[in-house]
Amino acid sequence: MIDRYDIRPLLVGYDPWNSQYWVKEMEDMGFEMEKIRQGVYTLSEPMKQLEADLINHTLNYNNNLIIKWCLANTQAKVDVNGNIQPSKFNCRLKRIDGTVATIIAYATLTRYKLDYETAVK
Repeated sequence: MIDRYDIRPLLVGYDPWNSQYWVKEMEDMGFEMEKIRQGVYTLSEPMKQLEADLINHTLNYNNNLIIKWCLANTQAKVDVNGNIQPSKFNCRLKRIDGTVATIIAYATLTRYKLDYETAVK
């Protein structure tokens, strides 16, 4: 992305679980990393926004088959307060990594939306 299109992300959101080596490598390459913890408090609103954008066809994922597969494998686990987080459909072999990565990107954007809007003007 950087070499081919001269596009550099403002921040890269990541799940901190077991990611120390990768985060250090990314920081050494000059990326600014943003820790996004897994759970309803950090993922509920971004997941709801992702759902709304999918319903309204405002998210362009280029009809990517892997993302579609991950989205199809993802269900919303709802707590008693109506908060949601991604979960697999009762099968540990189904992958939801693409969905979770997209929700992490939404969470990162939500935190830094004003910075993002300023940068793209």
